Amino acid sequence: MSKVDGRKVSHDVREAIRIQAIQKWLDGAKVQRLSKEYGTDSSCIYRWISRYRAGGMDALKTRPIAHSKNSKLTPEQQDSLVKIILTNEPT
Repeated sequence: MSKVDGRKVSHDVREAIRIQAIQKWLDGAKVQRLSKEYGTDSSCIYRWISRYRAGGMDALKTRPIAHSKNSKLTPEQQDSLVKIILTNEPT
């Protein structure tokens, strides 16, 4: 597998890669070989192993993104913020 920017790969694909790599590791594959095969640093493979040991295959699933697109502001707060930004001087 060639090196691919993981940020551009879907969550499902990244999750499948992690699970597949751990399954190969459980079957006896060496970390260095997995690192080359999946185009990632060996420290990444060790992190996946650590997550697996701590929580099993479920721990390898993709976690929610911290910067959710859901706003924490109410619509009224958003309107108020827009007014403040548009009517005040930047200084």
